[in-house]
Amino acid sequence: MIDLQNEDDIPEYERPNKSQLKRESQALLDLAKNLVDLHEAKWVTLGLSAYLLEELLILKNTPQHGAKKRQLKRVAKLLREENVSIAKHIVEDAVKQHADVNMAFHKVEQWRDRLVAGDRQVLADFLGLYPSVNVQALNQLIRNAKQEAAKGGTSKSLKLLFKLLKDVIV
Repeated sequence: MIDLQNEDDIPEYERPNKSQLKRESQALLDLAKNLVDLHEAKWVTLGLSAYLLEELLILKNTPQHGAKKRQLKRVAKLLREENVSIAKHIVEDAVKQHADVNMAFHKVEQWRDRLVAGDRQVLADFLGLYPSVNVQALNQLIRNAKQEAAKGGTSKSLKLLFKLLKDVIV
């Protein structure tokens, strides 16, 4: 709120920017959603009030969509009164860690699919990047996965290949 002076030295009121208020409200809603996704043990480290922690627990245990939406808005409103800087940092770290895990998972999946579908050059590229892998076990799993795919059978070898690649890549 800015106090402006007009010609008569009478302070004028300038209303807050509505778009900025909406952005701030949406940021608090997003923070509340991310807080609910965190494990309850981390909530204690956030420095939030006991009342807000109770409301977060209620939100987490609310099954109905409409009630959950109302409770989410209530938690976001309560967050306005709290110092949420620590909570924002912890949530950002958790979101980043989750994104990193997803990225690593997709990387392993891509290598698995490329190795099963590809030729010896793909295997050579993989071995160039990850020389510590057990080449014999890798070749055996790739061969078995190709055979299972040709027969239309179970994907036991694909799962084992994924596990081997995950241990090497991640």
